[in-house]
Amino acid sequence: MDSSPQVDSVDLEPSLPAGETEDGSQNVAAADHTVDDRPGAGARLAFWFALGLVFLRFSMLHEILSSIAHVNLYLLYVVGVPAIIGLFLSGGFRHPLRYRPAILWLCFGVWIALATPFSIWKGGSARQVFVYWRADLLMMLVIAGLTRTRRQCRLLMFTIAAGAVVSVAASRLFARITEAGRVSLEAGTVSNANDFAGHLLLVLPFLLWVAFSGKSRIVRILALCCVGYGIYPILASGSRGAAIALVADVVFFTIAARPRQRLVFWLVVPVVMVVVFAVLPDIVSNRILSFSSSREGASAEAIESSEARKRLLWDSFVCAVEHPLVGIGPAQFETYQGAQPGLNKGESWHGAHNTYTQVASECGIPGLIFYLAAIVSMLGLLKKVRLKVKGDPELADMENAVFCVRLALLGFCTAIFFLNFAYIFHLPALAGLAIAMFSAVSAPSPASAGAALETGVEQLS
Repeated sequence: MDSSPQVDSVDLEPSLPAGETEDGSQNVAAADHTVDDRPGAGARLAFWFALGLVFLRFSMLHEILSSIAHVNLYLLYVVGVPAIIGLFLSGGFRHPLRYRPAILWLCFGVWIALATPFSIWKGGSARQVFVYWRADLLMMLVIAGLTRTRRQCRLLMFTIAAGAVVSVAASRLFARITEAGRVSLEAGTVSNANDFAGHLLLVLPFLLWVAFSGKSRIVRILALCCVGYGIYPILASGSRGAAIALVADVVFFTIAARPRQRLVFWLVVPVVMVVVFAVLPDIVSNRILSFSSSREGASAEAIESSEARKRLLWDSFVCAVEHPLVGIGPAQFETYQGAQPGLNKGESWHGAHNTYTQVASECGIPGLIFYLAAIVSMLGLLKKVRLKVKGDPELADMENAVFCVRLALLGFCTAIFFLNFAYIFHLPALAGLAIAMFSAVSAPSPASAGAALETGVEQLS
């Protein structure tokens, strides 16, 4: 296990483990600070509300229930408001500000706010920025500010995995089959078939973590079965971007997984894929494989969709070049498209269908730099966590957690190359999780803190 004191902090000087001086000796004040820095009763209570908030957001259960009841149940307020109050009363909001991923996501949030006065539709951009700060960036602060211990990290991983179970179940219970035979949801933020597939790509690796680290064999088997079934709605969505992301995940798993995990993977995945493609409607499987018109029997609808997206990709690139500083305004590419002369009705009022060029065209090149830097910084922090826990049997669950979060990030960041996901909670939330994991493996246990305090007292006496 790497014991070097690495902290992905905004400070230029590397910090030392709490209770340790530069010459390696222990001091009482620092050790005492370590003990006091553990979450207090108020923060622990707020953490349980935070788990409720995380579950609702990752499961989309609040949207599903509101759709069924035909009324907004305001469930996010029930758990979110107490979590946010606890975050600020406990002072936990200051903790994430020590880490680059949080700083960079906040910089992105500040930049899109600064770009709003220059938007082609200021009201629409202002509304989007307000929602992003209120509902999405706060997720990062809540998760990172209230999750400090390994036990809390495990609970957080289990909570997101539970959200994945609900999402997979929703693909069966609340599915809507489009005219093209594609699976989507009846309503909600990710009701679109492509968006739903992208969401599943992010949450399914958390179920994989349960399969790796769960204490009950039955739970582990059920989690693995749920992952296998979850592949079906991803492919049944007919999203070729999601299919590419799945391939990227398979390659990453083959390279980065442990030998035993890799063996199980290659025993299970071929069977799952054969079964999935056997039950997929022919129209959907044909769509997934239709990347070029040169392929015999290629789906005409899929080829037409590809051509339209290529035009949108080019238009968003041109828009970014023409408006390089602040863009055309957050969430305004559709408005920009609709205002273009000479476009057919079917070609206008569409998003960029590429999150990265969406950010560049709507928020300018600085916005894209903040966005990409935040993602890279998250991966860097996860790498530091992996170095700290690698090879330690007692921290095997954290090593598995790092692997699965990286898998989730890879699949999601690949999928959003084909989606309009610039202003959604997933990436800031994972940044909060990465910070929480680093804090958990960096902080000494209560026993070691107590030993440091005892050593310090002996030195003074």
